[in-house]
Amino acid sequence: MKISPRNILIISVVVFSNSCIDEYWPDLDKYENLLVVDGYISNEPGPYEVKLSLSSKVDQLTTNPVPNASVIIMDDHGASEVLTETEPGTYVTSPDGIQGLVGRAYKIKIITSEGKTYESEFEEITNPTEIESINTQLETREQEGLTHNLTGYQFYLSDYPAVSDTNYFLARLKATYEYKADFRIRFVYDGTLRPFTNSDSLQKCWRTYKVPEIFTYSTLNLTEPVIQGYPLHFVDTESRELYIRYSLLVKQFSLSEKAYQFWTALKEQNSNQGGLYNTQPYQIRGNVVNTDDPDEPVLGYFTVAGVSEKRIFVNRPPEFFYFSICELSEFEYENFISIFLTGPNEWPVYATTDNNGIPALPNQECMNCQLSGGTIVKPDFWED
Repeated sequence: MKISPRNILIISVVVFSNSCIDEYWPDLDKYENLLVVDGYISNEPGPYEVKLSLSSKVDQLTTNPVPNASVIIMDDHGASEVLTETEPGTYVTSPDGIQGLVGRAYKIKIITSEGKTYESEFEEITNPTEIESINTQLETREQEGLTHNLTGYQFYLSDYPAVSDTNYFLARLKATYEYKADFRIRFVYDGTLRPFTNSDSLQKCWRTYKVPEIFTYSTLNLTEPVIQGYPLHFVDTESRELYIRYSLLVKQFSLSEKAYQFWTALKEQNSNQGGLYNTQPYQIRGNVVNTDDPDEPVLGYFTVAGVSEKRIFVNRPPEFFYFSICELSEFEYENFISIFLTGPNEWPVYATTDNNGIPALPNQECMNCQLSGGTIVKPDFWED
C-alpha cells in the first residue's frame, strides 16, 4: 500500500467545517522535511514493506528517501523482526520472517540515523470480510471538452456479510491490461540491417499499474453489515486499457476506526477539486509519533489490517475506442533511410513495412510494446 509523499504533504485541503471560507496564506515551509511512513502488515503472507521518506515542497514531486534507519515490526506476544533495507528508504521483512495473524496486535518502531525514535501504537489485525464479487457495468458519462461522451466500465464491489455490525474498509486496486503495438517489426539495425525473425515477438505486452484512487467505506448505520454495489473506479475507452483484455485485483483492508479516519481524510484531500485557498490547510497526521517529541508532525500511517482480495477479468466492450494509433505517412517512408545514421547508443533500431513490403521507420513504440510501459512476459495470473 503505497502513499505518494505529494499526497501526504500537510497542505491537505480537506473540508471539515461549514464555517465561512477565508483566503489564507499558510506557512508551508514548516511542513517540509517531515517523516513520512508508508507500510502495513496483514494476515497475508509477507514479505512486508515499509517506505520512509521526507516530505518535500508543495510544488515538488520528488521523493526524499530516509536511509540507514532501523525499522522494527513487533507484535503483542514479544515477536519482532528488524527489516532489511533493500534500497534507500525501503525496508523489507524476510520471506520467512514475521507473519501477521488475525487477533494479534502489531506496531512499528523506527530509529533514524540521527537517533530519533518513532513508534506507533499496537493495532489488532481483525478478521477480514470476504469480497463476494467484483462486477462491471457499461456506463456513459459527459466529459467537458470532448465532442463525445465517455463510455467505459464502472467497477462495483460487493461483500459477504460482515461478522460485526460496524466495520471499516479500505480498498486498493491494481490493474493489468493486455495491449499490442500497431506494427510488426520487419527489420532490425544494429550496425547491419537484416530481417527480424519472430516479427510479432515485441508486439504483445501486459502493463500493470496501481489505481491511484483511494476507496474507503463502512457498514456504519447500515441496516445490515454488508457492502453491496460499492462503486470503485471507472475505465473509459479513451485508451488501450479495455481494448483487448483487462484485469483488476482488489485488496480490501479491514481497518481500525482510527486507520479508517486517516485514509478517509486522505481520500477527501485527493478528491478536493477546489483551489488551495478555498479552505485553510489541514494536517493529516497518522499513527506514528516521535517518542521524545509527541508534538512533532509525522505523516503517513503504519496500517495493521485483515486483508481479503479478489480478481476479475473483462474483455473488450462493444464500443468505439478513441485512442490514437500509429499510421504510416510519407514521412515514415522517407525516414527509413535515416536508420543508417543511428549510432550504437540507439541500437537496436526497428523498422516495419506496409502491406506492399515498402519499408518505413515509425516511432519505435509503434513496433516495440515495451516502450509503452509494459512487458512481453505474460503475468502468472493471466487468463486468456
